[in-house]
Amino acid sequence: MQQLTKNVYVETGTRGCNHGFVTTSQGVVMIDTPQVPSHALKLREEVAKHGPVAYLFNAEPHPDHWTENSFFEAPCIAHYGVRERILSSGIGPVMERVQTMGPAEVRLIEGYEPKPPNVTFTDELTMHVGDHTFHAIHMPGHTPYQAAILIPEEGLIFTSDNIFYQVQTFLHEGLLKEWLEALERLRKLDADVFVPGHGDVCGKGYLDEQGEFIQEWVGLVRRAKEQGMTKSDAMDKLSLLDRYPMDVGIDFMGPAVMRWNVSRLYDVIATE
Repeated sequence: MQQLTKNVYVETGTRGCNHGFVTTSQGVVMIDTPQVPSHALKLREEVAKHGPVAYLFNAEPHPDHWTENSFFEAPCIAHYGVRERILSSGIGPVMERVQTMGPAEVRLIEGYEPKPPNVTFTDELTMHVGDHTFHAIHMPGHTPYQAAILIPEEGLIFTSDNIFYQVQTFLHEGLLKEWLEALERLRKLDADVFVPGHGDVCGKGYLDEQGEFIQEWVGLVRRAKEQGMTKSDAMDKLSLLDRYPMDVGIDFMGPAVMRWNVSRLYDVIATE
């Protein structure tokens, strides 16, 4: 893991979302969990070196952010939509993902049950743990239920998947107007270090590039639709895979992500 400050540790180099933890005078606070079971075991060992886990945040509803919540006994906190999504989707999405990781990983979650958040919020939640403040802010964009976790004492914010730093952006559930608004909200927060949902740690200087890439996608699909291309043809032909690499360990998903992005944008544009 990468140590960003005296108290903040993050992992950006494994398959799945970036995740991390903050050491406080009253225990460890985690932000998201790995989706690979063996990575969760390693993380549990690493966190234990710093003390017991006091709380765990999940920043969004996609399984790569919460799959291994069950490896940690701490209370879990998230937007209420994350809890609803986990309860409604069950173990299906988790097992599908883990099965792509090999039989050894599947064996590590025998008897698996998802662990949904047991503390939820709608707009904002502020929690004080020891000498640290954790300010969870609802920022719809990548999904309707995104949250950013601001830690003012560290000058740092976990942005979740509203930022994909120089890796392919997943737009398959995106709310485009809200996403661009979320980027502007991030710009106004008092934090200089951003831990994105995917890709390397960055700062506010990347916000413009992230917004421009979303708008590039929108322009590509809008032009195709205006020229009479059907949704099916657009999904087959349109791609921005040459713009950025896929995130760690998921090169095989590139063509599918292009199709998901086009499908979502085509539908959104059709309702404008």
